[in-house]
Amino acid sequence: MHGIVYRMDLKQSTRHIFDIELQIAKPDPQGQVLWLPNWIPGSYMIRDFARHVVAIEAYAGGRALVLEKLDKNHWRLPAGVEELVHVRYQVYAWDLSVRGAHFDQRHAYFNGAAIFLAAAGHEDDPHTLLLAADPATFVTPVQVATSLPAENVDAQGWGCYRASSYAHLIDHPFEVGRWRHGQARAEGVLHDIVVSGASHFDMQRLERDVAAITAACIRFFAQPAPFTRYLFLLQAVGNAYGGLEHADSCSLLLARRDLPDYAEGEEPGSAYRGLLGLISHEYFHAWNVKRLRPAVFSPYALHEEIHTPLLWFFEGVTSYYDDLLLLRAGCLGRTAYLELLAQQITRYLRQPGRHWQSVAESSFDAWSKYYRQDENTPNVQTSYYVHGALVALCLDLELRRRRPGQASLDEVMRDLYAKFGLSGKGLGSEEIRAALVAHGGPELGVCHDQWVYGRQALPLAELLATQGIVMHLRVSDGAQDLGGKAGQGGLRCALGARWKTSDAGLLLSHVFHEGAMEQAGLAAQDVVVAVAGLRASEATIESILRHHAPGEHLSIYAFRGDELIEASVCLQEAPQDTCYLELETQVITAGSWPDALQYRDEQ
Repeated sequence: MHGIVYRMDLKQSTRHIFDIELQIAKPDPQGQVLWLPNWIPGSYMIRDFARHVVAIEAYAGGRALVLEKLDKNHWRLPAGVEELVHVRYQVYAWDLSVRGAHFDQRHAYFNGAAIFLAAAGHEDDPHTLLLAADPATFVTPVQVATSLPAENVDAQGWGCYRASSYAHLIDHPFEVGRWRHGQARAEGVLHDIVVSGASHFDMQRLERDVAAITAACIRFFAQPAPFTRYLFLLQAVGNAYGGLEHADSCSLLLARRDLPDYAEGEEPGSAYRGLLGLISHEYFHAWNVKRLRPAVFSPYALHEEIHTPLLWFFEGVTSYYDDLLLLRAGCLGRTAYLELLAQQITRYLRQPGRHWQSVAESSFDAWSKYYRQDENTPNVQTSYYVHGALVALCLDLELRRRRPGQASLDEVMRDLYAKFGLSGKGLGSEEIRAALVAHGGPELGVCHDQWVYGRQALPLAELLATQGIVMHLRVSDGAQDLGGKAGQGGLRCALGARWKTSDAGLLLSHVFHEGAMEQAGLAAQDVVVAVAGLRASEATIESILRHHAPGEHLSIYAFRGDELIEASVCLQEAPQDTCYLELETQVITAGSWPDALQYRDEQ
């Protein structure tokens, strides 16, 4: 075979080891360099995949070659080698996530970025993967699922796969296991649905909703879909939630309870609703970030961090449309959608760091801050997902307010995709700003600058009111209350902290600036053991916050390390940081935002 060839054997399931042989037909005579990515596109954190390479050796012409390790993820063959080279190596795979690789007796899952060594200088050559079967590896019969083009495979998917380049190879994750298979057709595209780790759920309901979501998304961009076939890979486990986008597929990690059961109502419950939002989010990414993407990602430099201030656009705008498309697809009613939007606003209001960090700064600092959160994160950081989604909402509502029935963020996204996504030309901040100005006038450029680069509060209530949506704020009903509905009786006081239950007491995970706990001298990682003479528990704390009055003092005992601390905490007034939204139906007009939502009428 020509180009770069990998042979992958799945034999060592109990050791969680992938055995891989890389064949290079025309190695660099100056000394062929091999490398492994340090991160995977879509997840902006250095992951050092090379640390999982546990053995590596090279041969040519029947003789062993000395491999020189240059740094953490680069190796070099000796100069003067010009014949076919075989590089045999082993990769440890025990990362049950959508980003890496996992292998045991039940299944194998892998992303190419985590396991396939690249041959420097040959990245644009054709790449072949030979996936070898070993029936004794798995405890049950398995099949292979991937969106990578197959050239010659058997009924189970074992055999030969082809990629046009290294980048193409690593953009197609694999799931090898026992799974349920469903299909959904939308706008001429066949969508395969592979669910591993679960068998008792309503696949027909999932197929129906996936068909509706994907059709709404394809129609949104007003262009033929950039693929004729797409694959949803769902791994169901005990408790997890996350996804990663690829050009022709996506990987989703979810809790089994998130799948629809046979009694799922027409309006999905909160667990299944969360899964549908994840499906919508990752599918929208097939356009927004995989095709329409930052110029600095063209191409991806996988050795090092690539900073961009635009994650608010690629993740935040996607987070805005993921739930909105569920509504347009008929998977949600308007009340459920407004509850989800209100919960996003509540999350935003509970991020004091939004006053310290702009959403552009949050985007740029993702590598070092967002993916490396600590106890001070809420005080000094904002989320480019949550904050970015609400910037997108504000831009959409401002466009509709200025040019009713003529402009919206929908048209901006379509234009950007037509000009940049279809051409493959990378996108920058100026192009986004220019598109907003073209649709909404110079004032939209000013709004963009203020909301993306500034730290002032977003004008959510004002803009929602222009479209007949009333934004209410209330105090929280309790620790699990994210808003969305009117409250039942709210807390009177606040301590300005978050905590987790531990064997010793309540572990303070976050202490907010200027909050009651901070002013009393308590800090994150302190363990509260007694409050007002009672053993510390979540129930005790919530009862105190519900029945005591602001200004009252409580005695608190806590351990900092092995030292006992006594503090007098002055209770503060509970903040109105919990949102719910109401739609004034009498003000809906043609072309307004509520009208454009295209929601189905509720009974």
